[in-house]
Amino acid sequence: MKTKLMITMLSVLMIMALIGCAGEDSLGKDKVPPTAPTLIPHLGDTGDPAVSYNGQSVYLNDENNGIDTVPDGDWIKISWMPFIDNDLSHLKIFRYDEFNTESVLIDSISSSNTQYVDNSSLTVQTRYSYFIELVDFTGNSTLSDTVSYALLSKVNLVSPEAGSTVQANNVTFQWYRSGFASKYRVIVFNQNYEYVWHQDLDVAFEEDLLSMRFPVNLGQDYVGQTMRWRVDALEMDNELGVYIGSESYERTMHVQ
Repeated sequence: MKTKLMITMLSVLMIMALIGCAGEDSLGKDKVPPTAPTLIPHLGDTGDPAVSYNGQSVYLNDENNGIDTVPDGDWIKISWMPFIDNDLSHLKIFRYDEFNTESVLIDSISSSNTQYVDNSSLTVQTRYSYFIELVDFTGNSTLSDTVSYALLSKVNLVSPEAGSTVQANNVTFQWYRSGFASKYRVIVFNQNYEYVWHQDLDVAFEEDLLSMRFPVNLGQDYVGQTMRWRVDALEMDNELGVYIGSESYERTMHVQ
């Protein structure tokens, strides 16, 4: 009888101890959400003058200019400032647009990522808006601000043909427009994909074929090298207050 009583008392004590430990775990659980993430708005386009952002002067390129389109498709890239917390698990990406105003979850990715490309079937001249939800390992989460962008149709490149050899003193870029844009920007990169040169062409009712000559002195500086080029289409969106646009598929050319 005493033995049974002893066993019962020990069982009760063990249960109470377990309950106490569970209570301590609950009290010690992290309930602080991550610091709210900051998405980077569209700061401008490759070739623009330096801009001031987050207290710094930034020379823009395809990686640091915030939400933008990409050459690889009719897609939109979003990026964000480095996260502050170190106990982060993942982030959820949400999107809505001017015609479908209820946000939808489009993806969930590791918090180690610094940008995301939405390669869905996006529609040109539609304003898309994005925000993210940052989640830590204990399930706490917080929402970012919202950034927006819209696509234009990509131009159709004509010449130089992809992978062709060109004479340094005779390089003319040609393309057909697709859709409407008031400005076209030809951009040239060196073989290390570093910015070399750009030139804008403002248009109204000019007929296709559109063209732009590459400066002879620059061409001679890159004799023997392979260069990369594309044409961006740009149009001011007064509602967003930024240039929206497209980036053509890129081509290479060998200068001789």
